[in-house]
Amino acid sequence: MGLPWRGRRGRGSARGRRPGRPPRIGRRALLVWSAVVLAAAAAMVFLFYFSAAFVVKDLQATGAREEVAASALEHAQIPQGRPLARVSEGRVSERVLEDPRVESVEVERDWPSSVTLVVTERDPAVALRGGGSTWLADDTGVVYEQVDDPSNKLPLIRLRSDPTELDAATVTGLAELWRLRPDPDTLEGDLGAPAVGRDGSVEMDLGQVTLLWGEPTDNETKWSVVTALLRQETIDPQGALAMTIDVRIPGTPVVSGLPEATG
Repeated sequence: MGLPWRGRRGRGSARGRRPGRPPRIGRRALLVWSAVVLAAAAAMVFLFYFSAAFVVKDLQATGAREEVAASALEHAQIPQGRPLARVSEGRVSERVLEDPRVESVEVERDWPSSVTLVVTERDPAVALRGGGSTWLADDTGVVYEQVDDPSNKLPLIRLRSDPTELDAATVTGLAELWRLRPDPDTLEGDLGAPAVGRDGSVEMDLGQVTLLWGEPTDNETKWSVVTALLRQETIDPQGALAMTIDVRIPGTPVVSGLPEATG
């Protein structure tokens, strides 16, 4: 009689048990953990942004000439003792790029206390001489540095105006125009310095012939037209008559000053 009673008790006990659940975290424990996390975050912010633990002690510039590197450091305006985390790479880059000689710059923070400016200078593509000064310009047309003696490896374009007054499109066009110019034998004379008007139009003298070029575009086509016209006997850069060849619209060139036909 005792066995059935034990079986019923065992079954009743099994039905009464509930599946195991993780212990509940009390409200007080949550508040404690939240306070710990906030305190740790505040400590990290203070440590990196306001304390003297990680501050700028070493600032250097690499990749450029000494005078350009010195200019980059001056423009960067990063004082000694500034927390490293508060050095804005974007703002520093903007200030360094105010020097037109600098093409690009990377700001590298090296923990715990160093900042390095990796500077890339512009590469000169042409030298422009005019207005009593000589300037270098890169292949994007940026006139960026005054020099006394440009490298003889660079094409030197003599202008009748100040190179710094030219826009980038005009500079790149002039560089192409000058690079494509025919040799003096083909032109039957020496090509004079380009004169650039306020509207960007170009004019050049070739002996007794004035070339009205217009904007420095379609340069290859315009040179082809000029050289074809110079093959005509009536057009002589070394002659006595002053003439004008207008290739502003290369498809319809205009020649003025031709000698009158006789007979």
